[in-house]
Amino acid sequence: MKVLSNLLISILLSLPLTSWADDLTDEKKVLIDELLMLTGAGDLGQIFTRIYISEMTNYLRQAQPDADPRVFTILENEVNEVINDEVGNKHIINELSYPIYHKYLTSQDISELIVFYQSDLGKKTLAVMPDISREATLAGQEWGKSLGPQIQQRIMMRFEEEGIELQ
Repeated sequence: MKVLSNLLISILLSLPLTSWADDLTDEKKVLIDELLMLTGAGDLGQIFTRIYISEMTNYLRQAQPDADPRVFTILENEVNEVINDEVGNKHIINELSYPIYHKYLTSQDISELIVFYQSDLGKKTLAVMPDISREATLAGQEWGKSLGPQIQQRIMMRFEEEGIELQ
């Protein structure tokens, strides 16, 4: 029994302490709020709204080229109203973010990120990151497209080697 007890104590002591030591406290929520504000993540509702309206407008213009112009005004007004009600009044973005940030970052991590994003380099990083992300995404897409013919050729050769015929 003593061996089992010692083994259990050893296992418990080897577990990460952050799961116990770093609860999602009100103080940690305040830090997350500040980080979201600094990084602009709290503006996700507005970003989502612009994307949603743009995509719905494009879809409707393709589906109904002769649509009454009021359709687009109504679409924009209603989407804005719903998102503003949900995001603005309830701080839903922050509430959704708390468990995610808590899962991956300690309070100390968040505090250090806040200090970084308040620095000149942090501010520059925030300013250029959307452009970097957009350009990296485009570069990745172009690279992926360039591999298409090579992948198709290899697959077709392999099918031929295996005696597989496509219909």
